[in-house]
Amino acid sequence: MRHYRFEHPKTEQTITIGGWSYLWAGFVGAGYVWWVGYGSVLQALAINIAFVIGLIAIVLGTSVLPSIQQLLVILVIVPLAVFSQASLMISLIRDGFRKRGWLVRVA
Repeated sequence: MRHYRFEHPKTEQTITIGGWSYLWAGFVGAGYVWWVGYGSVLQALAINIAFVIGLIAIVLGTSVLPSIQQLLVILVIVPLAVFSQASLMISLIRDGFRKRGWLVRVA
């Protein structure tokens, strides 16, 4: 999980995205992209919907497994999905800052 620092080239305003940002982006998704204000909210919403549909399908699909295996699959898949969604949301935000001319630095 990379930390990013975005700097406006004229006003020198800086915005930092780090560890907690990944947590918020993973759980809130498109809402976090909208709150930061940079990034494609519609694309983030489409990603959120895809992840929710995928998670529901996996949870329903595991219902044929024994209870212990079902629990293990869910305990592995849900955190991976949250992490994957967080990475995608942060990349949308990063690309949004780049498109608007901000300097993007890995902090």
